Amino acid sequence: MKTRKTLKKVATFISENSLLSEGARIVVGLSGGPDSVCLALLLYHLNYEIVAVHCNFHLRGDESMRDEKFVENLCHQYNWTYYKADFNTQEYAQAHAMSIEMAARDLRYEYFRHIKKEVNAEVIAVGHHQDDNAETLLLNLVRGTGIRGLCAMQFKHGDIVRPLLCLSHQEILDYLHEEQQDYVTDHTNLEDEYARNKIRLNVLPTLREVNKGASKNILSTIENLNEVLKVYQQATQQAIADCCTQRPNGELAINIELLQQQPSPISVLHEILSPLGFNKTQLKEMLSTRTESGRFFVGRDRRVLIDRQNIIVEVPPSPFPTIRQEIVPIEQLTILKDSNHAYLDADKIKGKLMLRCPKVGDTFAPFGMKGKRKLLSDFLTDQKLNCFEKERQPLLVDGEEIAWVVGLRSSELYRVGTKTSRVLCLSIQPT
Repeated sequence: MKTRKTLKKVATFISENSLLSEGARIVVGLSGGPDSVCLALLLYHLNYEIVAVHCNFHLRGDESMRDEKFVENLCHQYNWTYYKADFNTQEYAQAHAMSIEMAARDLRYEYFRHIKKEVNAEVIAVGHHQDDNAETLLLNLVRGTGIRGLCAMQFKHGDIVRPLLCLSHQEILDYLHEEQQDYVTDHTNLEDEYARNKIRLNVLPTLREVNKGASKNILSTIENLNEVLKVYQQATQQAIADCCTQRPNGELAINIELLQQQPSPISVLHEILSPLGFNKTQLKEMLSTRTESGRFFVGRDRRVLIDRQNIIVEVPPSPFPTIRQEIVPIEQLTILKDSNHAYLDADKIKGKLMLRCPKVGDTFAPFGMKGKRKLLSDFLTDQKLNCFEKERQPLLVDGEEIAWVVGLRSSELYRVGTKTSRVLCLSIQPT
């Protein structure tokens, strides 16, 4: 009776949250423990196509091999498609300077996604349940987190689904008992060596002594916070739309004045910049140093610049433009007066023209200044370029001489004049 009730509960949860298409092929992470065995069995009885994937991390000696053999036999029993991988988890963790837990997680999900692509599965299903979610909230809380961390694990995140988030661990054990289905036990789950195990074995039991409904109340809080998250996301996205402008060069400009008018400027900045590797301390400094134009902040793989009334988010480096070169007799010259074209006296060019970025101390003779030289940096400032734009401004050079500040100004030294017989026509080609 309980078996049918559990099956219906999971089916309803899948349907209400649109986790799976009817009869879909699913990669199931199958460790052999009760949670993953229950997940595979429930999905099998709900008529989904199971592709079982087992990862042997070789961290528990004979026990790791026992788990692998159990999963293999289970898949044979139910005629499930079976894949397995062996990992040197210790070596991977050392090479990437991470914990064993994180190393195993990275290896596991990378392999899951590899198999998902190979078999053309719809999603990857993992066996996290309600108790796992309560542990996740507490773990994130003590590590320090924002609203998303307090929302714990989601029932769907990208290509990962968690159909058992509607069940407690006890419900899983009861289901397996009634189904007379064996499983294996990882002895490390009974040790408090890892942070999550400390929460599971020590913290949650203590909280239940304070309030026997602690686990249920934590889950209720997670549900409430997920509703709050929806409001937060809508508000921050509107604020981002109000404050930000995508420039033609790809840069994101955040207007500081408009940002400061938002109820929580730092939350808006967090949504934009935390995915790029900027931390909260940096965000606070950006807001407090808004008058320090020219100051840089460096994230994981991107930089931010305070530029007058804007916070500028650097665009990823892009390749130089393609410059088309054509030499024509002066008599056949047709001049197009726009920033994509330039015209040089071909006979004044001494070598092969090359593209490069600006260097410190660069000077050139801007067209129209009768040969008077000017620091390139000053010229670019006059053109209202910010520091990022200056750094990546392409230059067409003849040796060390700048012939064309591409798209802005050619050099007076290569001016087409009355004695010119051949003209080098330059044009920026569309990418």
